[in-house]
Amino acid sequence: MFFSKVFLIVSSVILATQSFPQIKLQSLLPVDPIEEFDTWAWGEHPNGLGYKARNGLSVDQCLKNPHLIDTPACKFPAKLCMDVPEYATKQACAGNQYPAEFCATDIRIALLEGCAGNQIPAEFCATDIKIALLEGCADALYPKEFCVANPVLVSAKGCQKYLADICSLDVKLALSPPCADATYPKDFCVGNPVLISAKGCEKFKGDICTSSLELAESSSCSGAADQITRKQCTSNGDICRAKICDKRVPNKDFCKA
Repeated sequence: MFFSKVFLIVSSVILATQSFPQIKLQSLLPVDPIEEFDTWAWGEHPNGLGYKARNGLSVDQCLKNPHLIDTPACKFPAKLCMDVPEYATKQACAGNQYPAEFCATDIRIALLEGCAGNQIPAEFCATDIKIALLEGCADALYPKEFCVANPVLVSAKGCQKYLADICSLDVKLALSPPCADATYPKDFCVGNPVLISAKGCEKFKGDICTSSLELAESSSCSGAADQITRKQCTSNGDICRAKICDKRVPNKDFCKA
C-alpha cells in the first residue's frame, strides 16, 4: 500500500513537470564578441558565470571598432596618433608626448598635454591667443598688430617692444603694474589726468596740471611749477592766477580776465 502511494506521487510529479513549457537556457557568451574566447577574463555574475573583456584592446581591435577609440579601452602609440591627427585628441592617444613640429600643426593639438613644454615656432604662436599663452611660446616675438589686438600679452616678452601701444589702449591697463615703465604720448596723458603720477606721463606733467584749475591746485601738481611754461599759464586766466603759476607770472595783471 505504501509503495503504491509513493509510485502515484512520483508519477504525478513527472506528469506535472512535463505539462509546463520547457525553458531553453541562453549561453552567457556574446553573439558578436570583439575578442577570442580564450582571452576573456571570467568571473562571478549574479545569474551565473559571466565575462568581461581585457582592460586594454589591441590597436587592430580598436581600429575595427572606431566607437571605442575615445574610451580608456584603447591605447595608441604616438606614431599612430601623429599619422592620423584626428586620433590625437581622443582618449586612445592620451599620455603620449609629441615633438614641436607636430604640435605646431593644429591649435587643438598644440593645446594637448603631450605638447606642453615644447618650443613652438613664433609664427604658429601668433596665429591664436590660446597658443600664444602656452609655455612653448614664452620666448616668441610677435608683430605689433598681434600684441595690440591681444592686450592680455602686456607682460609677454614678445610684446615688450610695443608696451606703450598696448598700455595706451585703456587707462585701467595703463595704471596696472605691467605698464609701469611704458611711455605714453601727450594726448593720452592729458586726456587721462589720472596718470599724473605715472612714469610714462612725467614729461607732460605741466600740460596735465594746466588742463584744469582743479588739477592746478591739487597736491599732485604741487611740485610741477618748474615744468609749467608761461604760455601754459597765460592761456587760462584762472590757472594763471593760481599759485602754481606764481613763478612764471608773478604779475597777475598779465592774466586774462
